[in-house]
Amino acid sequence: MAVSTRVFGRTLSRGLYHGHRVLVIAITGTRLVRIAVAFASVITVAVSTACSAGLGGPASSRAAQDGVIRFTFAPDPIWDYMHDTGVIEQWERDTGYSIETSATWDEFGLFAGGHADIISSASFEVPALEEQTRRETVIIGRYNAERSRILVRADDPARSLEDLRGRRLGVFTTVSGTLVWSALVQQMHGMNLVDAGERPSDFDVVVADIQNLSNLVARGEIDACICYPDLSARELRNGSVRPLYEGKSSADLFAELKAPGHDGPMGNVFVARKDWVDGHPGEVSAFLDLWDRGLAEWQAHRDDMIERYPQHFAVASEEDIAFMKDYVAQHDWVVDEVRFGQKWADDESSIFDLMRSTGVIAGDTADPQFLPTEGVRQ
Repeated sequence: MAVSTRVFGRTLSRGLYHGHRVLVIAITGTRLVRIAVAFASVITVAVSTACSAGLGGPASSRAAQDGVIRFTFAPDPIWDYMHDTGVIEQWERDTGYSIETSATWDEFGLFAGGHADIISSASFEVPALEEQTRRETVIIGRYNAERSRILVRADDPARSLEDLRGRRLGVFTTVSGTLVWSALVQQMHGMNLVDAGERPSDFDVVVADIQNLSNLVARGEIDACICYPDLSARELRNGSVRPLYEGKSSADLFAELKAPGHDGPMGNVFVARKDWVDGHPGEVSAFLDLWDRGLAEWQAHRDDMIERYPQHFAVASEEDIAFMKDYVAQHDWVVDEVRFGQKWADDESSIFDLMRSTGVIAGDTADPQFLPTEGVRQ
């Protein structure tokens, strides 16, 4: 059965504030889990590398060695800030460790090739990462929550996705955050976001460039979108679009339904090869210390980072930069601490219970492995 999906545009793109692998293609298939697998395969050959201020070029081809952390990450404002302000250099002097970095959207590919010890991924994409790379992994740290929202035109009377049955819903991919919304829509409204086996989609799904989705809604070319606020600043600021569900993100709704007080599911966690983690506990702990410093810098200098690196937030004008500062102050999706405990890991794993029970992923899909280190230092 062909997925009921239309395509606007033919560009490769990714969210500028880390965490979206985006390929605009027409997709056919019968299960979202199959789409996710095929999507990850395409990513490893289709996405080009990119550099940011604090991340270097192609990853080292050398094998892992003691005292060196090979870290592959998409361009990111917190990392750039730590690089530009000397935090990383000081960390290397203090710890005696060095960190080899590379900036790329193709984290999966470099990880599969053995050129990275640690990468980032959405927590709910880790099973696909393991399947595609054939490497046993472990989640060692958390970074930011899945922050997408459902946006509609400001004058649309819809109150929820249930009111949008049969209408045009824009997505940037049928995996990534759309997986979470698929499970939420099934749980909350008994509706199918995309075709799944014998169950047809309850929407006219349109795949479009992630950076254009909110503009397409504002212009009336689609009726709603799964959109990211940092890529929708202009339309949110001028009031041409508005969020459903009282502005709650997929992570907010998931917490209400399945894990009260939880801050996930995560749009980005830090994932490492399990064999490397087992053999390098000192490097793992030092890496987490560095990112705890980064998260503290974010809390202390968030506005400065938005001003320094507006490209990471898809804003350019002074008005949009000011809007983004205010928005993030109210809806910060970055966690306070990179380390986590067992309860947090259990709550994060419950996203897989939800996706399995709603048929979004196969019933035999295993939970990822977590390494709780909250309160632990080497």
